[in-house]
Amino acid sequence: MNPGAATALRPLFLLTAGVAMGAAAARFATVTGPPALWPALLLAGAVAALLAARAAPSRRAVALWLLAGLALGSGRGLIVRHHQIETARAVSRRKAVRFSARIDSGWTASRWGRRCTVRVGRVTAGTTTIRLRHRLRLEVRGAGAGTSLPPPGSACSGLASLRGDPARPFLALASPRLLQTLAPPGGLAALRNRGAAALLTAAGTDPGRIRAAELAAALVFGRKDLLPRARRDRWRSSGLAHVLAVSGLHVGLLAGMVWLAAIALGASPNLARGVVLVIVPAYALLAGASPSAVRAALMVAVYVAARMAGRPLVPMAAVLVAATAMLLADPALIADAGFQLTVGITAALIRWVPAVTRLIPLPTWLGAAIAVPVVAQLAAAPIVAWHFRTLIPGAVLTNLLVPFLLAPLLIAAFAAAALAQVFPTLAALSLSILGALSRLILACGAPARARVEIVPSLPLALTLLLAALALVALWPGRPARWAAGLWVVLVLAVPLGWKLLPQPTLRGPLLLPVRDGLAAVLPAPGGPILDDGGRLPDEAARLLADLAVRRLGAAIASHTDEDHCGGLVTVIRAFGPRTLLYPAWMRTDPAVVPLLRAARRAGTSEVPVVRGLDTVVAGDPVEVLWPPPRDLPRAENDRSLVARVTVPGGTVLLTSDISSDTERRLLVLDAPVGADVLVAAHHGSARSSSLRFLRAVGPRCVLIPAGPWNTHHHPSRRMLARVRRLRLPWRAPIRSGLCGAEKRDGRWRCWP
Repeated sequence: MNPGAATALRPLFLLTAGVAMGAAAARFATVTGPPALWPALLLAGAVAALLAARAAPSRRAVALWLLAGLALGSGRGLIVRHHQIETARAVSRRKAVRFSARIDSGWTASRWGRRCTVRVGRVTAGTTTIRLRHRLRLEVRGAGAGTSLPPPGSACSGLASLRGDPARPFLALASPRLLQTLAPPGGLAALRNRGAAALLTAAGTDPGRIRAAELAAALVFGRKDLLPRARRDRWRSSGLAHVLAVSGLHVGLLAGMVWLAAIALGASPNLARGVVLVIVPAYALLAGASPSAVRAALMVAVYVAARMAGRPLVPMAAVLVAATAMLLADPALIADAGFQLTVGITAALIRWVPAVTRLIPLPTWLGAAIAVPVVAQLAAAPIVAWHFRTLIPGAVLTNLLVPFLLAPLLIAAFAAAALAQVFPTLAALSLSILGALSRLILACGAPARARVEIVPSLPLALTLLLAALALVALWPGRPARWAAGLWVVLVLAVPLGWKLLPQPTLRGPLLLPVRDGLAAVLPAPGGPILDDGGRLPDEAARLLADLAVRRLGAAIASHTDEDHCGGLVTVIRAFGPRTLLYPAWMRTDPAVVPLLRAARRAGTSEVPVVRGLDTVVAGDPVEVLWPPPRDLPRAENDRSLVARVTVPGGTVLLTSDISSDTERRLLVLDAPVGADVLVAAHHGSARSSSLRFLRAVGPRCVLIPAGPWNTHHHPSRRMLARVRRLRLPWRAPIRSGLCGAEKRDGRWRCWP
């Protein structure tokens, strides 16, 4: 960056940094002050900006620009934070609310039905109006794939309850009947739906073209809901999730095509720029107005407007203007992963790709092709680790292989979308080309899919240090080199240091605080054993990473219920257990196919078991007490695995989801159920852990796998009454979070 451009950028950089810091500070405020404070801060920021613009370059001007940004960012941020605090109170009360909204995205499958994103209008609880975030998730419970629901762009209203975390609430409807359509899609939303429908119609009945049409709808119209989740996950695990997000590449390519078309039709340069200035923002809205699309559209608009005014423009200035405008419009974006990724990566590419290219002893075009993915991955890694807790080591290699395929892929997608409206036959040809290109790109991503790392939560001090280094690394001046170098060292050294740390030695069995389901960890000489993985796909894996576990000795799948097996696939991919133990009857259940496929890809040996088939897993002897080899119970819960595991210092009885009927059968069979620690059956339901069974087990500690999201109010009072009657100490994640049992001074005790 030349000195003149650096000097010109400093005021804008200081303003943007101040707005970002003010918005971030307001987000963590617990008190927002009197409402009169908010406009006062905005006025103070505007006055400081005017004084800074009139002042000569000096330390005073630097302070004024930074103060202006802080005042503007905190003023807007406190307004939004006030609404968030009100929302948190409404969520804690869980009152029924009436809402009006517009459907923003297509419907996808959720835990209890179907869900989408909506742009919220009015929300009322009785006579009180609640101010919510502009975009929220809407979940309609009991809605299946065939349920008729309003299409994207529809205006709707309904009666719902506010659920979820106070920071990320969502609207939950108990039935599709509570959702009423007020108006069909219109304007750009209707055009978006027609475009996606035309692509699917042009695809005909050919499965390959149908898959290509779904991909084209995601690439052009932002309709990622049309892509099955497994395919979205495949792009993400290949390190190519950015391809599916409408961003700078999509918007820049469209702007270039519109420019060339206008010039080819005889338009003057200024007229062509005017056409671009109209079409690009419209396309950003058409594609769903995601943070990446809005940022790219704002950058193009700033650049084109500057050219029309005959003024030169530094690319970094366009990024800073776009980021400032977006944060002032919605300060909550400061914590949004999409905003952080699109602004951070774009700024890093502009600032550092030329410098890195000069360091590579290759032709400039080839050096730039290598520098772009390297810089992008280094910039994105901490953001992805913070929000998604994942690192894809092979992503750099994948993005080195595919850059020359992405432009043809998008051109084929845009061509198919345009031709589908008028020439479906030619659109089908474009879809065939698109399908071939997508298969080639995903083949390049195979090395990245081989290994996905789940990382522990980043310490707050490290996060703040990285944020400070990012600001300095983008600063136009010499300190940026030192900051960028330290950033690279930290990004590379922190994961390596984590991998080199010794695995922790567990002092006894523990329950991971999954929000719903069972995930128990047992100590073993060959590495920890995980019994089930909870309901949510990534939760158990993240909790294991927080415990500094990097490799599992074994995993146990007790049965196919989602609240037991939902997180096991990610665990097997990330932690590669040496053994997978499961009841033999599960081999014929289609629901277990993803789990067995993940095990085979990870090189995990499978051990199907039945009653009496004892084994040794990760050095721990395992006595399989249930299910029997034949005459299986009809209820799947009563077919789940019951095993007694001998761990260092004692024994643990795993009872999965069995009911009191199976408990009686075990006692009739004189099964050796005695154990030091009991992992209670069926999350502490009233129909399990009978008094007779508890006496037969004789545990010193009872661990009850009941999380805060369980909808059955487990553990039940009746079950707890039986435990208290026998004076057994117990713990459950719903009350204690991470909990377990350990042997101290020769006695088993619960903790915490």
